[in-house]
Amino acid sequence: MGKAMPSEMQLSSCYGVSRVTVRRALEMLESEGLIVRRHGVGTFVASDQAQVQKPAGPTVSGLVENLISMGMTTTAELLEFSADMAPPARVLQALGLQHDDTVLRLVRLRRHQNLPLSVSTVYLPHSVSHLAAEHLLDDRPVIRMLEEGGVRPHRAEQTLSAVPADDQVANWLGLAVSSPVIRLRRTILNDKGEPLEHYIGLYNPDHYEYHMMLTRDNSSSQPQWRHIG
Repeated sequence: MGKAMPSEMQLSSCYGVSRVTVRRALEMLESEGLIVRRHGVGTFVASDQAQVQKPAGPTVSGLVENLISMGMTTTAELLEFSADMAPPARVLQALGLQHDDTVLRLVRLRRHQNLPLSVSTVYLPHSVSHLAAEHLLDDRPVIRMLEEGGVRPHRAEQTLSAVPADDQVANWLGLAVSSPVIRLRRTILNDKGEPLEHYIGLYNPDHYEYHMMLTRDNSSSQPQWRHIG
């Protein structure tokens, strides 16, 4: 076994999610052979040997940033970095910026067990962009870097869809051109409603699935499913 991980309670407090969400994330990581749980002892990062014994073609489930200890199980390669670019109108709107404002834009390829998992494009307003300077980048999700720099995300708005991979994305993810990829767009805001980050992730559906826990809300005349966690 490798490095010991924090307890469920500590992870729940650290990431601001319920213990049910933490437990589900740990169950997924354990099913992938990435962690080892010992009753009464604790949770540990799996050894390289244990991971090698897994079958080829692993699937990651759930939000990438919410998979506990993501930096231990994936690597991020910087593909593009622009500290002062004019973003598309959609991004300006998402970040609440003016038409002549510029942003930090970075594109990274994330791999899981050496297989291409996702291409992420992150746009940051200059109020927080110094926390993701090029020399600071590593395998951490950018939002984790902002949090460690003192920024406090409060809520997010996101959409999920399927789109065809263009030439460049197909090459990065090892797919045929126009193959379907999962696109996740997310805008993160602080407790004042100020946008902190606009994220666009393109995921290889062969190695990624979006997993959510839902509960049935029957409190009205029109019952609906609601997200848990």
